[in-house]
This record gives sequence, structure tokens and C-alpha cells, in this order.
Amino acid sequence: QIFAVSRQLWELRGSNYILLQNPPSVPILPLAVLFRVTGCKIIIDWPNLGYSILQMKFGSFYHPFVLAYYIVEYFFAKFATYNLTVTKAMKDYLVKNFGLKASRCVVLYDRPASQFQPFPEELDRLHALQNEPFIKDFMPKDFDLNKGDKIFVTSTSFTPDEDIGVLIGALKIYENSCKKFDTNLPKIVCFITGKGPLKEKFVEKVKQEDWKQCKVNFVWLSSEDYPKLLRLCDYGVSLHTSSSGLDLPMKILDMLGSGLPVIASNYPVLEELLIHEVNGLKFLDRRELHEALIFAMKDSSIYTSLKKGALLESENRWNSSWETAMREIKLIN
Repeated sequence: QIFAVSRQLWELRGSNYILLQNPPSVPILPLAVLFRVTGCKIIIDWPNLGYSILQMKFGSFYHPFVLAYYIVEYFFAKFATYNLTVTKAMKDYLVKNFGLKASRCVVLYDRPASQFQPFPEELDRLHALQNEPFIKDFMPKDFDLNKGDKIFVTSTSFTPDEDIGVLIGALKIYENSCKKFDTNLPKIVCFITGKGPLKEKFVEKVKQEDWKQCKVNFVWLSSEDYPKLLRLCDYGVSLHTSSSGLDLPMKILDMLGSGLPVIASNYPVLEELLIHEVNGLKFLDRRELHEALIFAMKDSSIYTSLKKGALLESENRWNSSWETAMREIKLIN
């Protein structure tokens, strides 16, 4: 990696700026700093902190690998000409803890890619659900949009830091609520997309349950079909828990870009993107997620309100975010 990166940097000599993403910090960050001798300036994009991700693997900040990674980030970040952060909280952290100059740090919010768009109002969503090849076979015959039935979607890598069991547990509670307390609860179809090391465990767990009111589908979609699925759903669900507590889940951006209100696992910085009861709902555990499901399913006015907020957020796109940030650090006029 060191050889390949060094060769690439050498081929790029003469550049005015190099924009690199951190993490990964090793080996690119020290090499890029050395590359500054050619007169090239460095812009670091900070979607997260590398040492915090490594800390999740080793369990302690004081593990030698984690400490070494932290030192690399802390020391070499000071050589950057400018820094782009995905949240205000990330900027504040870098200024306070890494000693970076606030004037050289700017917030550049991630935005959804252009393929993530709301479902066109002039088209018939029910017709699309019944005819799109990638989804029609997963829809129950008694599913009825007119009765308030809803489609939920979440994406996951099936890793320990994103517990899909919280969602499955909440759906089980919803199922029991229907059996014991309210037989008129609308039906839920839930799509879980992605793959990863714990997928089979959860697939088996779902198969063991006797589902009546909920239907859980595990799907793996192409990059073309995933945006199509999002725009056909009613709600997105995010179980992302940040390693640093300073970044925002890209999946929420994609969902909001598709006009979906999002029910999300809460942590403080999420407030910069998702506002409770404006464009989504927040929860801390499976009980609160179940309460959010009941809230979202039973009150049609809540869905209308949240949908309006999500559609408003979907108008925020990459170009305006990029241009605002670049003007702030005076790289464009």
C-alpha cells in the first residue's frame, strides 16, 4: 500500500490540492503530508475518526494499535490546509481535541446521490408495488395501502455495532400487541437489505416466529433497485450507532433523499439531520422503537406531517452543500 500510494502521489505532483478522506489514516495521511514538499496543499475530509472505529474492534482506547492510530491522526492532521467535517460536532471536536484552527475547518454535510428521489406523485405507487419485478413477490396478497398498511425498510451490514435484533424484537412486540390488545393494527411489511457475518443468524430467528401482522423480507438488491425500493416504502429505519458519536448515517440521507420519514436510533449529533416529529422519530431501545411503530402506524396525521418534513429535506442536494463549504474557505467565489 505504501508503495502504491507513493507512486500515485508522485504521478500527481504539480497538483494544487489533494483531497483525501480520513479514515483511513494509515498509510495515506503521513504520505500525503510528506507530499506537501512538492508545494501541494492538503484538504482532509472527515466522515469519522479512524481511531474510534479501531477502538470498537479492540475494546479499549489504550490498546497499542488504537493509541498509535490516534497519534497518527492527531499529529498529521495539523498539516492539513483545510478540513471538511460531516457535522458541527465533528468540527468542534477537531478544534478542541486535535488543536486544529476553526477558520480552517468547515462543515460539509453529506447529501444523497441523485438516484435517491421521492416517488413521483403523478404515478400510482400501488401499481408499482404489484408490478416491479424486484418487489412484487415479497408483498402479501392482503396488503392494503388504503387500510393504512405500511412498508418499512432498513439497510444493514449485519455487524455487532448495528443490532438488527432491536428491529426484529420491536416487530415481535408489535405482533403481540395486535394479538392481545388491538386486532385493528395495520400490517407491516419490512425489508431488510444488505449482507454480512450475522445475517443467517437473524434469518433463522425470523423464520422461527409465527408472523401474522408483520412480514419480514431479507433482500440483497442491485445498486439500481435499492433506490427504487426506498421510494416505494413509507418509512426508513436506522439502527446505526456511531463509533465516534460525531458522524451521521449515510443510509438516513438516502432515505430522506427518497422522501421517507426515518425512525432512527438516537444519539446527540443526530439532531443535526433528523428532528423528532418533524422528519422522523427517534428511539433508544426496542420498547421505544415499538412505541414509535405504533405511533407511526395508528395516526395518519403523524405520517402526513413527517412525510412533509422528509420531502422538504429531500430538496437538499450535494451541489449546494459543496459550494457553500468551498465558499466558506474561499476556494471558489
